[in-house]
Amino acid sequence: MNVENLRRTYPLLIDYLRENGYTKVYINEFLTDIKQVLREASDPRINSYEEYYDSLSTRFTKSTLHHKLKIIGKIKQFDLKGIFPTSIHRCGFLKQDNYECLSPEYKNVIDVFVKSATNRGLSESYTRHLKLAAAKFFDYQQTHGTHTLLDVSERTVQNYFYDGEKIVRGFDVMKQIKNVLKECIPHYHNGECERIISFLPIMKKSHKTYPFLEEEELEKIKSVLFSSDCTNLSLRDKAIVTIAFYTGLRGCDIAALTFDNINWEHNIIHLIQNKTGAPLILPLRPVVGNAIFDYVEKERPDSDNETIFLTRDKKTRKLRTTSIYNATIAVLTKAGVRVKGGKRGLHLFRHSFTVALLQNGIQTPVISEVLGHASPISIEPYLESDLICLKECALSIEKYPVGKEVIEE
Repeated sequence: MNVENLRRTYPLLIDYLRENGYTKVYINEFLTDIKQVLREASDPRINSYEEYYDSLSTRFTKSTLHHKLKIIGKIKQFDLKGIFPTSIHRCGFLKQDNYECLSPEYKNVIDVFVKSATNRGLSESYTRHLKLAAAKFFDYQQTHGTHTLLDVSERTVQNYFYDGEKIVRGFDVMKQIKNVLKECIPHYHNGECERIISFLPIMKKSHKTYPFLEEEELEKIKSVLFSSDCTNLSLRDKAIVTIAFYTGLRGCDIAALTFDNINWEHNIIHLIQNKTGAPLILPLRPVVGNAIFDYVEKERPDSDNETIFLTRDKKTRKLRTTSIYNATIAVLTKAGVRVKGGKRGLHLFRHSFTVALLQNGIQTPVISEVLGHASPISIEPYLESDLICLKECALSIEKYPVGKEVIEE
């Protein structure tokens, strides 16, 4: 693995982190992993950052590996592409891009998809995600002897999803590949895209029931949000959670809120969603507006930065998603909610907000619009969390004889 460029340029990365106000702990994590990469790059078994990361799997816990994935991914981006870490690139870059290994025709299919999707206004992140999925699919086809769409057979398509014993790729992957091929149909008039689509397996989408907060937990959180006692809890964290609690906004959108997104005169929040790229307009409830106002007036650092929520260090800057998560944990801890385990994080408030709307009889199309869903079917997993409505659908077993021993067990 060639790391001469990293060995020569990594001081620039460290200087960048220092100049942009990153903490000493975070910078030391970069230094630790950079030195480790430089030491182990001479191992003939390691030919890429992905293989280096895989070599760590037996040395660290799952949570530590997840954190290292982000750091090593950002080191890779800096080394290979000269990209410095930003809040936009927050998840690391250790995703294998098989595009460069593809045949000219397979590359062309992906290029056509990207161009068409971009022209239709689909978000960059969504387009990139589908591009990666399609590249993996075509790389598999290529390693099994095909180099054109005409060569692709039903057997090689089915084998991509089923290894003969179990399903190895599910509904989401199938849907991604199907969407890429459907996007290309108008540009390929030989029917090959439709033919490959017909080879895709029929799969049912499965999902877990979304976690949400119980009524008792909600009341404890409200008591903290409305309390004047801010011991161990900043006004910034209270404002962030208040927004999530009463609007259901995603963490990435809360972190990106600017003063231009708040219309105080008409009491609305208007923004372009980070995830979907679609506009969203929400009412600015007094409780939300008051929380933002308190933070801005009493605690926010003096800064020309138009982003509302800022870091508290010398280099005031937009919050990263980890800071949004930490705000959630701070409020939950202060409220004594899920301190001994259980699902935590900002999405808990989004899920609970949605369930509350459902239980109050709000129609699902309205809820989807409030949540900023790109697809109306995105609301379906939330329906399974609405226990009140689910109980109404339950059937009585009075007409069916049940043995006494069953009840006793």
